[in-house]
Amino acid sequence: MKKIISLVLVVALMALSMFAFAGCGKEDNILVCGVTDFPGMNEQDENGNWTGFECDFARAVGELIGMEVEFQIISWDQKYGELNSGKIDCIWNGFTANAKEKDGTERKDLVDFSSTYMLNQQCIVVKKSELDSYKTKADLVGKTAAVEMGSAGESFAEEAVGTDGKLIGFTAQNATFMEVKTGKSDFAVVDVLLAKNICGKGDYTDIAIVEAEDLTLEAEYYAIGFKKGSDLTAKVNEAIKTLNENGKLLEIAKRYGLENSLQVAEFNG
Repeated sequence: MKKIISLVLVVALMALSMFAFAGCGKEDNILVCGVTDFPGMNEQDENGNWTGFECDFARAVGELIGMEVEFQIISWDQKYGELNSGKIDCIWNGFTANAKEKDGTERKDLVDFSSTYMLNQQCIVVKKSELDSYKTKADLVGKTAAVEMGSAGESFAEEAVGTDGKLIGFTAQNATFMEVKTGKSDFAVVDVLLAKNICGKGDYTDIAIVEAEDLTLEAEYYAIGFKKGSDLTAKVNEAIKTLNENGKLLEIAKRYGLENSLQVAEFNG
């Protein structure tokens, strides 16, 4: 009887081990992308389905590397913690590669970046009625700025408003537009690709991008951020190269009116 019981236990343990192994294998085949609500890039439709350039791009890459893609909403200022803890596999959300964090640390020192794929820049948005009040950097001093916490825009705004100014931080960029609209903030600093999708449309017909030459910020490049030493970086880079060469990446960009911003290049820091 003891031998029979022992045999049953062994079989049960083997089955449990095989089940656990199979479960782990399935999880390992999922690419979890950390995102924020970024209209035109990563957003959910009325049915909760993820859509936008970054989402379609990620799915196309996932298909090539044999991984199922999932999207996980994160707080942008917690992106490195989410990545290093393993809660997400990458940061795929209009992530500017050639930028620094607030403490001056280069982003390239915190993550491994994929090839860059899109040209962007930060821009300043204000109420249309106040556009003439923003011509130079001096016009930003002492003001209240709305920013996404942990973003390139936050770093710029903090320096621009000076010690007499104030920053109001949000977990996603799109929340900053309402701040400006309601007058709680004087201006917001956001990605121009996002601003072009929102300013002058819908509820934001009274919000505009500041185009004064002295307030036009330097070019930025989007890339995907992976944990240091991740073997996913090389796999995704190969997929990006394939999608760029066969025209599918351009096709996705055209779907969202971003074809003129598409620019694939090896990231050299």
